[in-house]
Amino acid sequence: MSSTHSKFPSASREDWHALVSAALKGGDPQSLDRLDEDGLAIKALYDVASYALASPDACAITRLPVNPASHIAHGWDICQPVMANVTAKDINRLILDELQDGVGTIWLQGLQNDDLAGHLPAMMQDVVFAAAGIHLDAGNDVMAQIGAFAGFAKKADTNLAASRFHANIDPFAPAADADLLASALAYFMSADAGDVPPDMFRAQGWQWHNQGMTAVQEIAYILASLTEILRQGMARDIDPARLAKHMSASLALPADLFEGIAKCRALRRGWGGIIRALGLDPDSHRLCIHGAVSIRMFSTVDSEVNMLRTTTALLGGAIGGADQLSAHAHNCLTGDDLLGRRLARMQQHLLIDESGLSRSLDPAGGAGFIEDRTDQLGLAAWSTFQQIEIDGGAIAAHQTGQFNTMARRAAGQRYARLAAGDLTLVGVNLQPDSRAFDAVLPYWQSIRRPAAAVEMVRHAAAQDPPRILILQQQADPGPHLAKLRGLFAIGGMQPVHMRLDGTNADAVDLARPDLVILLDGDFDSLDGAMQSALSPLLDAGKTMTGDSLLGDAVPLEKLASLVGLSLEPFRNGDA
Repeated sequence: MSSTHSKFPSASREDWHALVSAALKGGDPQSLDRLDEDGLAIKALYDVASYALASPDACAITRLPVNPASHIAHGWDICQPVMANVTAKDINRLILDELQDGVGTIWLQGLQNDDLAGHLPAMMQDVVFAAAGIHLDAGNDVMAQIGAFAGFAKKADTNLAASRFHANIDPFAPAADADLLASALAYFMSADAGDVPPDMFRAQGWQWHNQGMTAVQEIAYILASLTEILRQGMARDIDPARLAKHMSASLALPADLFEGIAKCRALRRGWGGIIRALGLDPDSHRLCIHGAVSIRMFSTVDSEVNMLRTTTALLGGAIGGADQLSAHAHNCLTGDDLLGRRLARMQQHLLIDESGLSRSLDPAGGAGFIEDRTDQLGLAAWSTFQQIEIDGGAIAAHQTGQFNTMARRAAGQRYARLAAGDLTLVGVNLQPDSRAFDAVLPYWQSIRRPAAAVEMVRHAAAQDPPRILILQQQADPGPHLAKLRGLFAIGGMQPVHMRLDGTNADAVDLARPDLVILLDGDFDSLDGAMQSALSPLLDAGKTMTGDSLLGDAVPLEKLASLVGLSLEPFRNGDA
């Protein structure tokens, strides 16, 4: 049998450059290099041979999940969300539905405090509390909910410490009270050991990602949050080795596969630096990473595309070695259903059982691009984390609004790219879907989604459709007509196209357009009758050429103006 080498002879970097240059018709391969939204370089071509692999000491932190043996044998923990804003009986039905389909942990969202202790028996009926993981998302209500679950655990002849209960307290989350950290640490010090959850604290980078933070900012936030918790705990004489074992992080997984992989690896590397600074063994204090699919990337327009985004995001978390993975249903923004939730959890089962992605630890290790991307994200995040520390740490950043300022600015810059057409979303502003779509539920309205700006324009256009007339003088419309139709389709608008023949000036009057676009030439070249018909529109500034519209720096805002909308909140990062 011939060797692989004989079948696939090695190629030099020069060979690759020559092939890429030929595909670019003589262009420079470096012209494909780009910068991400953090300003980090992403090259078109990486040389594996020139990349120095990490040392064995660093590998444990960069590559390994908390429990490598379990990861290989059983896969990661499938942690699926359940909206707990319904009756206890309905919550129980949803929980059992998830558990019966192989979900390991239930992520409770929107759980109310009102008589929670009294509702828990019905909510947890037929649920083996010691075996099923419970993942709280309780915000400032978390301490009361911990108490309710601790009491329920005792009645079930167990305790929180022996269960798979995740309190997930984040004292620096977007809406966290200033005294939450002090209350949580006081509980950690005074409560019986059995009443302290395994995951007492969790830095919720996922939440700040959904508020707009970039990948670098999100990782830096997690590191700053965890460091502050450790620092405040040590100030109260809590052993950092003990406290570190009750800490974890929630990281957002984007539609960018490689970014998701690198984020998980870079976060572990940064956590390793913190643990080493405490004089502890990083391999004994691995950070549990909960990879949650980004909601910021979701759209209500053509929501089925969200399934594809989710699959790519989960793949990034799986290859990156996340310990837990979560995916909301593709239609969660407008109200999910049994099918949507089933598809979300089955995606993970496919990745584990059919794709076998859990059977290898750090499968992307040694890939030049992944290693370089991990290094860049890690170093940039560490630098941002250091600046947060210089400015007073996470407490100061939370109190002064620094975290929110970072998120707002990033969201505003992201919107600017979308408005200019430099950020594309499939089904939204790329190959836009013309179907109607539902409004976003109140629970999700605070998320700063780029697609929300387009959705707002589409909703307004559906309520009061603008009358748009495209006039063509030449026999051949050229490429402009298709481009204009595509642009208006983004806003859910359907222009009328009319070929001028010298006899249709009356038709323009009858059309009563809100906007007239001249596809070719200029208005001075029109005959007298047509100029007379268009005169009121010209005086009112309701005419323009196809060239000027297609050349507009922010075409989305031009569409918004047609339906009387201002997108300034998106421009400022407030929406």
